[in-house]
Formats: sequence, structure tokens, C-alpha cells
Amino acid sequence: MVRRMRQAVMYALWMVAAAVVVGAVFNAARPGGIPFVGDWSAEAVTRIHAGGLEVIGPDEAYELFAAEKALFIDAREPGDYAGGHIPGSVNIPLEKAAEHLEDVRAMLRTGKTLIAYCYDVDCPLGADLVKDLRGQGVGPVRVMHEGWVGWLDRGYPHE
Repeated sequence: MVRRMRQAVMYALWMVAAAVVVGAVFNAARPGGIPFVGDWSAEAVTRIHAGGLEVIGPDEAYELFAAEKALFIDAREPGDYAGGHIPGSVNIPLEKAAEHLEDVRAMLRTGKTLIAYCYDVDCPLGADLVKDLRGQGVGPVRVMHEGWVGWLDRGYPHE
């Protein structure tokens, strides 16, 4: 019985090792594979999503908010926005961006910094919204890399 258990454990270890090797080979061969070593900070992950867009952290965004020099665009779905958002933010889901181009242009004319955000660092909707707006000739709009969760985690105002 002990011999069978030992044999089963050895087979399992060999299977795991084989899976790791196959996964590593496929990751290395595929374009844009996931790096094994790299910067996995919230800002770095957002820069990947943002693809060269200007990123802003929650602390700097709050400073602009407190000085009344920022306007926020919430890229989440309306239900998420209704569940809580940054005071004064406007909800513009990605699929409705084209309908709100004039609203965003009006926001830009205020001279305030426009900041788009999503749920958290893993949510690309804020960056995707900014890319869409940029593609339509509207900008500049910055992306808050830690999103709604980063804002809440710091205890900043919300409604």
C-alpha cells in the first residue's frame, strides 16, 4: 500500500513538472508572453492596459479633486456606478463613449484634468475608454490605475 502511494505521488509530481515545462515553452513561444520576472505593481499593470496613455495614481487624483481641478469619468457599468462612485463623476461605459463625445469635450473645456477610472488595476475599461476617446480625437484624459478600489482603500470621499 505504501509503495502504491509513493508511486502515485511520483506520477503526480512528474505530471506537474511536465505541465510546468509545457506551459513555459508555450509562454516563451507566444508573442506577448507573460514575463517570469518583471514589474507587477499596480501602475505597471495599468501601463500595459493603457498602452502608453498617461496614468495617474489615486493620491495625485485626490489632490486634484481636493483642489477642484479634476473631473472624473467612471467607465464601469451603470449598476456598478450606482453602487458607489467618486463625487461628481460622470458614468460613461465604454460602449456608450460615442454618445458622450460632446459631454467629454465640454468637460475638457473647463481646463480641469479629466481622469477615467474603472474598478481596479485589473479592469481595463478605463484605459479602453480613454483609447476610444483618443481615437475619436478627444483628449487628453488620464487613467487612474488603481481605479475605484484604490480610491476607496485610501478612504477618499465617495457617494
